[in-house]
Amino acid sequence: MTTPEQKPASLVRFEKARAEHTERMKTYNGICADIARCEKEQQAAIEAGKEAESNWRTRFRSLRGSLTDELRAEHSQRIASRELADEFGGLLKELALDKQESMLKCCDSGKEYVESHQEAFTGFADAHWQSALRNVSPSLLWAIKLRLRREELSPTFAGDDRDRIKDVAGLVGDALTRAAAALPDSVLKEAPLLEIIGLHRPALTGIDMKLYGNPAYRMKFVKALQQERAALQEDSQK
Repeated sequence: MTTPEQKPASLVRFEKARAEHTERMKTYNGICADIARCEKEQQAAIEAGKEAESNWRTRFRSLRGSLTDELRAEHSQRIASRELADEFGGLLKELALDKQESMLKCCDSGKEYVESHQEAFTGFADAHWQSALRNVSPSLLWAIKLRLRREELSPTFAGDDRDRIKDVAGLVGDALTRAAAALPDSVLKEAPLLEIIGLHRPALTGIDMKLYGNPAYRMKFVKALQQERAALQEDSQK
């Protein structure tokens, strides 16, 4: 089994990037859950406030303005419900900005995740390529040598200016590539490191791809976010 000391630097980077992106997405999803909960609580407070308002006005009129202790308590309750709804409104504005900032961070970690995967997979593939070239079958080399000689004696390709080495290289490359493509993907999963890296680009589920892939939009987004945060802080200090 591969130990941490044996892991290529690209794989270490990839695992770190994957873990960081996973944590950032958890944070983002947590904020989304908080927003959903607060919206539900705010709506409940608004409905409670409307009901308390209606009941209080009805009782206030029926008692001809006589403020009993019970009526005073109901008055305090309706004000409290209204204030609670307002507090939720302010909190939701902050959470909306937190959500946007969190998504921005997720885009950063997602980019590192994808790029580190590309580096790790490329390094793995290149290492195996070089290993295969160093350990190529002597019988295959012998067969290629024979094919080169065959092209001298009985050319397969037309044209006096043909390059027999390039022609045979094309034949060999095509034959080997087709044979490799015919292998099932399951053979790739036999390599422990490749099981960690994965055959495909990481799926960035939940990521705002416009924000992820559009630098110009990203700059506008960051500027707008900073302005909104500053305005919200000013309002909170009033």
